[in-house]
Amino acid sequence: MLARYRRYLNRADLRRAMQLVKRQRGRKLLRNPKGAVYDLEQIFEKLNTQYFDGSIARPQLGWSRQSSRTTLGHYDLSHHAIVLSKLLDSQKAPALIVEFVLFHEMLHLKFPIDHKEARAQGHTTQFKKC
Repeated sequence: MLARYRRYLNRADLRRAMQLVKRQRGRKLLRNPKGAVYDLEQIFEKLNTQYFDGSIARPQLGWSRQSSRTTLGHYDLSHHAIVLSKLLDSQKAPALIVEFVLFHEMLHLKFPIDHKEARAQGHTTQFKKC
C-alpha cells in the first residue's frame, strides 16, 4: 500500500502540480547572497567556470534566515534557489567548506532528481562520481 502511494506521489504530473502550488504560495525567504564574510554569487561563478565550464544558469542564491547545523545547504527546485546555512557565513567557517556545500548543491542542478517508481533519488550514480 505504501509503495502504491509513493508511486502516485512520484508521478510527473503530480510533481509538477505540487511544484506549481509551492511556487504560487510565495517566494523563497532567504538572505542576500552577499554575506558578512562570503559572497555566494562570486563563489558560484568561480565554481561554475572551474568545474562546469560555465554551463549552469545561476539560480537564486542566498543565506538561510536561520542557522542550521544539520542542513548546511539545499536546492529548492520549485523556486530554483540554492540556500546555504547562515552558520557558514562566518570567519570560523573555512572557504573550502562553503565552496564544497555550494558545489554539492550545484550538482543537483546538473544532475536532477531521478524519479523511479516509488523512489526519488537525489544522489544518483552520476552525481556521486563528481
